[in-house]
Amino acid sequence: MFQLKNIIFIFLIFNLSNSFCQSRIYVKNYFENGHIESEGWIKDNQKVEYWFFYFENGNKKEEGHFANNKKTKWWITYDEKEIIQKKCQFLNNKLEGLAIVYKNGSIIRAEKYKMSIKIKQWETISEFRKDNMLTSL
Repeated sequence: MFQLKNIIFIFLIFNLSNSFCQSRIYVKNYFENGHIESEGWIKDNQKVEYWFFYFENGNKKEEGHFANNKKTKWWITYDEKEIIQKKCQFLNNKLEGLAIVYKNGSIIRAEKYKMSIKIKQWETISEFRKDNMLTSL
């Protein structure tokens, strides 16, 4: 009887993991010039997990997380030379939380968003530390 329970359990786990894998697929979309436009996971016809988007020249444009076809967590945006421009937090497709703005690869300011509306901006690390009570940045 013990072995039969183990076999049934293994069978159930295999079927659940197999159906999970079948419902998620990795897709790649291409520009007409043949360069990749975007790539990432789709589940039930919605973007999920981590995605990459590209300029027509093939360089990264942005990358980040999706949940139920909406931007979530941290996203990174790049210029056409693939230099980081901004790192920002999203929730349900809206800017929500911090955004770190870069120029020529260096941080120039931090911003805070609520429902995609900028509610605060810091021009220096010391200003940011003071408002956020951080001692090590």
